Amino acid sequence: MNIFGLDAIIGDFQLSNYGLILSSFENTDSSDEELGMNHDTIEEYIGQKPVPVYLGSSFHSKLKPTATLIKDPNANINVNKYFTEHECREILRQLTGFWGYKRMQIFSYEFDELLFFNIRVTNVRYQKAAGRIVGIILDMECDSPFAWSNDFHYTFQASPSSNLIFFNTSDDLYSYLLPKVTIRSNTAISNSSITNITDNHWITSFKSLSAGEVITMDSQNNLLSSSHPSRIICNDFNMHFIRLVPGKNEFRVSHNIQITFTYKVPRKVGFVL
Repeated sequence: MNIFGLDAIIGDFQLSNYGLILSSFENTDSSDEELGMNHDTIEEYIGQKPVPVYLGSSFHSKLKPTATLIKDPNANINVNKYFTEHECREILRQLTGFWGYKRMQIFSYEFDELLFFNIRVTNVRYQKAAGRIVGIILDMECDSPFAWSNDFHYTFQASPSSNLIFFNTSDDLYSYLLPKVTIRSNTAISNSSITNITDNHWITSFKSLSAGEVITMDSQNNLLSSSHPSRIICNDFNMHFIRLVPGKNEFRVSHNIQITFTYKVPRKVGFVL
């Protein structure tokens, strides 16, 4: 799919800083675009039943956008519309010379939420006119079918007297959202637990926390650390990393703690002008 917008940032490379705009050499009056939403159905036949039992589904495709870069004819009335060898090298060095995925933001003509995509360039082509380069075409692949929000940060003073409730607005309704979490207690406590009631009473527990100690949990990467460097916190942890179900999440805590959630949510949107 071809992408359009007022401007775009890929990593540290902003198109407008180089006098470039997003365009296309194809007819854009009408198009049929894949959104990377293909998914497999997971099911199983049990016994002699002719109808399988539905067990869920999973996405197996990704967004694959195409960005066509041309020189902005409005930036400078005397601008040379053709790309020189040096200009091509400079652009391609920055857009293809990196490891893994880079964050891309498209500044659309209209948007409800600022979103970004994790992309890598898989192929580069030139569009030529009269033998000279007038466009650089980047074939890209995203890390998933989704766009991603900016970080959400929520801090709560949680207590056993009332449950903690907040909503995960993820558009991926098949999967858990795995946040980064920090936990802090002002007093020393033993046998601390955080229970997600809406996730079948999933319990995250620690045998002890020191006064003022800060526990940092990265649920996505299964990492855990303490603000006390000498402490081996994993020895006191039940290895149940905090996770969020789509929609409502209701937590119950055993002691007074401060807890902070940080996460991005996936958005099913594709590329919208």
